[in-house]
Amino acid sequence: MRIALLTELFYPHMAGTERRFLEIGKRLVKKGHDVHVFTVRYDKNLSREEIVEGISVHRYGDTEKYISTKGFRSLDGVLKYSFLTFVRLLKQDFDMYYSNQWPILHSICAKQAASPLIQEWCEVWTKPSQAIVLQKLLGRFCDHHVAVSEFTKQRLVNLLEIEPKKVAAVPNGVDRSKFSRGSSKRVYGRIIYVGRLAPHKHVELLVDAFRIVKEKAPEAELHIVGLGPCLSSIKNKAYGLKDCFIHGFLHDDQVIDLLESSWLFVLPSEREGSGIAVLEGMAAGLPFVTVDCPDNASKELTRFKCGVAVHPDAGSVASAILRFLDEDLWKGMSCNALTFAHKYDWDDAATQMEDVMFKVLDSAEK
Repeated sequence: MRIALLTELFYPHMAGTERRFLEIGKRLVKKGHDVHVFTVRYDKNLSREEIVEGISVHRYGDTEKYISTKGFRSLDGVLKYSFLTFVRLLKQDFDMYYSNQWPILHSICAKQAASPLIQEWCEVWTKPSQAIVLQKLLGRFCDHHVAVSEFTKQRLVNLLEIEPKKVAAVPNGVDRSKFSRGSSKRVYGRIIYVGRLAPHKHVELLVDAFRIVKEKAPEAELHIVGLGPCLSSIKNKAYGLKDCFIHGFLHDDQVIDLLESSWLFVLPSEREGSGIAVLEGMAAGLPFVTVDCPDNASKELTRFKCGVAVHPDAGSVASAILRFLDEDLWKGMSCNALTFAHKYDWDDAATQMEDVMFKVLDSAEK
């Protein structure tokens, strides 16, 4: 197949969606497919055309600061990207079009020139009202949908009222070959967060919780890995807090070494459609603490006894962290985390995605 992937941001910008598109895309290339990515040129130093892991990347709609310091998209950038995507697709012919959820307008524009088009959903927002309206419009507009988790699939069916037969779930994965290299020794009491430093992630809550933890467990460490609009505010909040390390960006090998040397993963996010970082933490043998918020898919993983979900306040998060300093509890949860993560692999995700695309292509040809 000749496949067009439409995603507003792509490598080297690496958050959850970008990683998913890169990992699945490069595996589709290895399966013999011709994969192209259409994305925003958000940095003037990025090439307009290049090959990344066998994927042909097309960057356009030049917009510096596409994501603002407060985490908002540039309206001008969204309009340019959406319109130019439509224009570009008019001039090309692909067997399959696959579009990321946000910023939504690009999918609506692309649908006029792209068929068949599969709409991917990383999450379903329940606020603000404008987002709800746009999501419902997109749900009605597209005939084929992929959710990144069963949690998100059920929300598409129940909240957006999309017919179940139109939605397939293709979960995220991990690259298990990169884990268990034995290069890192586990450090008791080392806590880690990996992910975007965005407002809805509430990393400041984790810093406040760590202050409480340090009073009762002086040996504890906190490592925060990632970039985002809240980086400066998190650094300011953590200033002077002993054994609290704000790393910013780290390369994959460094992140995996840090994960494999850690004791516990904490994700205080109020909104997650799936949670690749939690899955990678479990692949490193880490139990997790997350928060019990309605839009947080990660809390569903606690059913497998590999983590806990607590009330979203610093005291509750701190109490949960301290519980995991009990080695007997930790060992059981760590074993469960490894067992669960072993079921998820990017190779499997790519195969499932290929199957969905073939089924959609087959139905379109009938």
